[in-house]
Amino acid sequence: MAGKASLALDAIYDILILDADGQHLELESFKDLDTARRRLPALAAQYPGIKVALWNRHTRVILAETEGY
Repeated sequence: MAGKASLALDAIYDILILDADGQHLELESFKDLDTARRRLPALAAQYPGIKVALWNRHTRVILAETEGY
């Protein structure tokens, strides 16, 4: 089903909460970047005022990030 989060170990993209201590708390993982980008706003809305980020597991680069703190 398109748009559903992947729990597979081969997922490349994660949506994370970045907490005040600098820890990354994983919310969902995806194999597809477009799906992850579409899901980011909905997850960010669930956590108002908290920084939520989309990152690439392989490169460890943050691809998108919401405002927070």
